[in-house]
Amino acid sequence: MSLHRRRLVCAGVFALAWVTAARAHRGHQTMSLVDVDARGEVRITHTLTAHDTEPELAQLAPAANPSVDDPDALKALLDHLAGGFTVNGSKADLLSYHLGSDTLTFVYRARVALAGKGLPQRFTIDYKLFAGSYSAPVGLVQVRYRGATKSLQCVPGAAPLSVDF
Repeated sequence: MSLHRRRLVCAGVFALAWVTAARAHRGHQTMSLVDVDARGEVRITHTLTAHDTEPELAQLAPAANPSVDDPDALKALLDHLAGGFTVNGSKADLLSYHLGSDTLTFVYRARVALAGKGLPQRFTIDYKLFAGSYSAPVGLVQVRYRGATKSLQCVPGAAPLSVDF
């Protein structure tokens, strides 16, 4: 293979790797795990990235600095996460949060009524997180119940989505 051809192949491989890396994070802004136990206790863990979330804070808290370091912006974000995500119509209460350098983790709890032992169970997720976003993010939601996990892709403003177990 000639030197010119090798350079072209290397450039093509580099370009493909760059495009793949750039697209790896596209398409979602939140990842949420909904873990439901046998008593109907729900633990919701939202994982976000600061670089995706902080631009949204300008809309959630216009008078605040768009940073999770700003107490007013953080409070607006916490309220938004609590009110913009429901499981079977149940709003959630904040349990804890952790603000890493770029990874933000928020844990909420709720309670839902269960269908009964041995009966099919349906969980409906109403996803309204960052509905006014300029980037129209997709939220990836995993619902875990009875040792099984099912995934949903939620778009703000869309009708609630359900999973059956």
